[in-house]
Amino acid sequence: MGDIVLLDEQTINKIAAGEVVDRPASIVKELVENSIDAKATSITVEIRKGGISSIKIIDNGTGFKADDVEMAFERHATSKIRKEEDLARITSMGFRGEALASVAAISKVLLISKNVNEPIGTKTRVEGGNIISKEEYATVTGTRIEISDVFYNVPARYKFLKKDYTEAGYIEDVITRIALSNPQISFRYINNGKTIIQTSGTGNLRDTIYDIFGKEIYDAVIPIDYEINDMKVIGMIGMPSISRSTRMHQFTFINNRYIKDKTISTAIDKACEQKFAINKHPFVVCNIFMNPATIDVNVHPAKLEVKFADESKVFDVVYHAIRSALEKNNRETSPFTIVREEKQIEQIEQISKDLINNGVIPKEEKHFDFNATPKTIKPIEPKAVNSNDLIASLNEKIGSIKEEVFEEPVIEEKIEDIEEEKQVEEIIETPKFEVESYEETNIIPEVKEELLYKFIGNVFDTYIIIQIKEKMYIIDQHAAHERLLYEQIKEAYYSKDRQTQLLLIPVLVDLSTKEMDIVRNNMEMFEKSGFMLEEFGDTTIKISGVPNIGYDIEYKSMFKDIIEELLGANKTEKSEKEFRFLATLACKAAVKGRMKLDRQEQINLIDEMVKLDNPFTCPHGRPTAYEISKYDIERRFLRK
Repeated sequence: MGDIVLLDEQTINKIAAGEVVDRPASIVKELVENSIDAKATSITVEIRKGGISSIKIIDNGTGFKADDVEMAFERHATSKIRKEEDLARITSMGFRGEALASVAAISKVLLISKNVNEPIGTKTRVEGGNIISKEEYATVTGTRIEISDVFYNVPARYKFLKKDYTEAGYIEDVITRIALSNPQISFRYINNGKTIIQTSGTGNLRDTIYDIFGKEIYDAVIPIDYEINDMKVIGMIGMPSISRSTRMHQFTFINNRYIKDKTISTAIDKACEQKFAINKHPFVVCNIFMNPATIDVNVHPAKLEVKFADESKVFDVVYHAIRSALEKNNRETSPFTIVREEKQIEQIEQISKDLINNGVIPKEEKHFDFNATPKTIKPIEPKAVNSNDLIASLNEKIGSIKEEVFEEPVIEEKIEDIEEEKQVEEIIETPKFEVESYEETNIIPEVKEELLYKFIGNVFDTYIIIQIKEKMYIIDQHAAHERLLYEQIKEAYYSKDRQTQLLLIPVLVDLSTKEMDIVRNNMEMFEKSGFMLEEFGDTTIKISGVPNIGYDIEYKSMFKDIIEELLGANKTEKSEKEFRFLATLACKAAVKGRMKLDRQEQINLIDEMVKLDNPFTCPHGRPTAYEISKYDIERRFLRK
């Protein structure tokens, strides 16, 4: 007789349950996902003693039909799919039909449910996978499921459970993830009678973030909204001020399903490169919506992993979604940009007034309803002015006026007409207002950079202080110059505009065998950046030319630092190597702290800094400036 036998049904169920349910948090995840599939808009999760003693899940979904209750506790019984082909287009959270069967196999279950289309509900008790009782029960539409004595019949699994507060923490993580991917659902999580999480279910992700994480994170997140081809990414990303040293606050979803994926994590890291400090990870909620046919969600017991038909497309859409969100925020919130736009609007408004006063643009007449009673008269609300809209409007007016002013006369000229035309010409030909020049340049006035800030001074020969409106900025001269040099060096590097400064006396650098190999393998990179190198023996390099950066630098030391950086990136992609190379070159060439700069040098540095798209972090992600408001200063002096 052979040794292979068929296992009994009870053993099979417990083995299957062990794959799906490894702790109380797994039970909560599976059952809450069932509630979501049932179109619930309100879900309550209540636990006792870490979920080991009791788990209650209440929802207002469509509920079980009475005829489906017994079948629901059978393995591989599901309403989500019907045949093999359905696995290629899964849109529901559950689909395997294992959740209820697995939970019932290792616990005691009470299920009370009423289907939306039936007059009365059902009450069912299940223990160890066996249905103990089933009866009609008067209840509201939806489902209430109570799980007790988890792993009571599987002592081997029970002894591996952690302390109650640890298990409760795992459940809190599950509720947090599901709530973030379903902001349209109101969640309530109660632990030992105390409400831990309660979300409003408004459909606004920021509101859910506020409900779960509080005001600090709520105030420091910006939206992600990006779409390309058949993929869309929505979510939120936090500013560097709330970054963490771990990924604990990174939540990634595919079609609302929480997953862990290396491709997505790498895309997030790359997108945040230079925006966040090294070894700091941003707060991210990233939900990727894509065609279900392009992913396989049936590759992990807990559905935490998926397989993509094209990983590169997923990487690209996540990278560009986060990168564009950060860059847009930088442009919109930069104090330099804001002040520049305000100055531009002021100048445009002044030009508009002058054109009206000189008769080039007709003055708009205002009409009033004299029959209106005083109660119906309301003050005009001031509206936010958009410089682009203002420019477009003004150009349109000037264009229409130009057509009227320069229209060929079709009637006989009279003395009055000639005099009037002369007056118009005099107005148009005044040095201050030229209609043609405004049309050609789109009337956008150029704002002088010195108007953007007020230079205050320098402290410790390291930090430059400027004032913008009612805020003070302390700028690290090294970090600011490093960012500026990086952008300049990168532009020259990729444009192949090699700016090399020849050395009167070449520099010889002795290297180890490994270092020499690094130089040989990356010779093109050195040459594109402006170095002129030549092998001068087996392990010696002669430097005849260096990048023309314009400062007195110890190039031998910098050359060795670059080699050391490349050693750490030896197995990385070319783009990563180039970034490290250029960032190190900029860092070593930048002015240092305690390096005394005169007033004009500091002003020149700030003038160049304000022109950058991303002036507030160095290439390595360190901040270049620190903001202090007038209110904060006054509060320190107890004025507020």
